Amino acid sequence: MLDIDEAAKRLKLGGIVAIPTETVYGLAADATKLLAIQEIFTIKKRPLDNPLIVHIGSLEQLGEISKRLMELELSIIKKLWPGPLTLLLPRRTTVLDAVTAGLETVAVRMPNHRLCLDLLQKTGPLVAPSANLSGTPSPTKKEHVLSDFGEDFPVLDGGICSIGLESTVLSCRPSYFMTTEGNKLNYPYKASHNNMIIYRPGAISAEQLSEFGSVKYYTSNQIEQDATSSSKNIPSPGLKYRHYAPKAKIVWLSNIEQLKGTQLNSIVLLLDNLIPDIKDFLEQSTDHGFHLVYCEGTWERFGQLLYDTFRIADLENYTHIFVQDIRRHPFSNDLKEALINRIEKAISGH
Repeated sequence: MLDIDEAAKRLKLGGIVAIPTETVYGLAADATKLLAIQEIFTIKKRPLDNPLIVHIGSLEQLGEISKRLMELELSIIKKLWPGPLTLLLPRRTTVLDAVTAGLETVAVRMPNHRLCLDLLQKTGPLVAPSANLSGTPSPTKKEHVLSDFGEDFPVLDGGICSIGLESTVLSCRPSYFMTTEGNKLNYPYKASHNNMIIYRPGAISAEQLSEFGSVKYYTSNQIEQDATSSSKNIPSPGLKYRHYAPKAKIVWLSNIEQLKGTQLNSIVLLLDNLIPDIKDFLEQSTDHGFHLVYCEGTWERFGQLLYDTFRIADLENYTHIFVQDIRRHPFSNDLKEALINRIEKAISGH
């Protein structure tokens, strides 16, 4: 098994190592080594215009990556880092274009994972997109990484990711992407209002962020417009290309009638037992092509098992994945918006 010292040594020498975080496993390389970064794009089959997230282990390292911060950003960092939150910040000129896809911003986060933070103290900033082949479900444990890249791929094993969904991506400078002067993007250092945009929902919810100011989501219409634009100004990682989708067809499950009489070879992922009689029905129907994944009412468990369920479906050739329809669930949770986002992306194949 790869230990932390060997992982740090490989990274300093320009190698690539899969590393654990609280969200998903990342495919890490030294953020200053162009050849290593280019290799990440190659082995992931990741488009070059899809920016990477830089992972840091301290605020001192942040100074190597970002220009001067706003008070709003500092307040958010103080409260929510380390954690599953990525901030889009003004990049220093020393940050490689390969990291940012040529944008004037750089995506940065400090993961809340002890082993990963210890590694970052030894290596300095690392780029670390999800350690999977582009377009496939993100990896939440070592076995997922090895499935995509082979049994001999170097992995720093940190166990199962505690969250299992990619980080929230946030900008506190929405005007950074809205105004242009020539070909250079501009933004005010002082904002008159604390306006924020969530480009990708994650475990840090809009409700949590609302204590700092007004929060809006980057809409599907905006994503579509930017994804088809000839410009390079796609503001965030994870917006332009197909993500999260397994080969199996995914269906929202809202009632037992969707399953009765079906001959489909299916996985059923349930958050709880709110759909009347469905758990009892499934437990009595194990010989009829159903595989039940039951999360016992725990949203956190639902998040941890989502991508694992997608991968099991592909590995065991299930044709359908029925996922409990949580869009109208009577209870809320900080993970709810992110889970809906990932499931709907998987359903649509985007």
